[in-house]
Amino acid sequence: MNLKALKWAAAAAAVVVAGVAASGALAAPQRPMAGQRGAGPFRAALAKVGLSAEQRERIRGITSAERPSLEALRGKRLMSKAELDAALQASNPDPTAVGNALLRTKADREALRAEMKKLREQAVSVLTPDQRATLDGYLAGARAARRGGRG
Repeated sequence: MNLKALKWAAAAAAVVVAGVAASGALAAPQRPMAGQRGAGPFRAALAKVGLSAEQRERIRGITSAERPSLEALRGKRLMSKAELDAALQASNPDPTAVGNALLRTKADREALRAEMKKLREQAVSVLTPDQRATLDGYLAGARAARRGGRG
């Protein structure tokens, strides 16, 4: 292969790599934010219980009303996580600062979990007893699947 053909091949390869990189195909998949991971199975199970139009609207209203507080808690948790990371990355980490940042992160995570639990309880309160039983069955199956069938 002569030098001119080699240059053309290198340029073509660079264009292909740039195109793939720009398309995001090489990017790492986005992980859901903490607090959102648990919403997937619950949301999927709710979709399978046969909600009426009225129930869907009531649940949408509940989630819309709770969204600002959830977003605030998620933002607060991200900030405390960033503070913890910064405290850990210091050249000489202060144990007190690291411990305090860890406690704030834990408290924010627990507050977010409590808010999500409250939201789920409000959504379940809209369901009929049969729908609740169906929902419980789907959620139990999802938990078993996550644990590799260990129940």
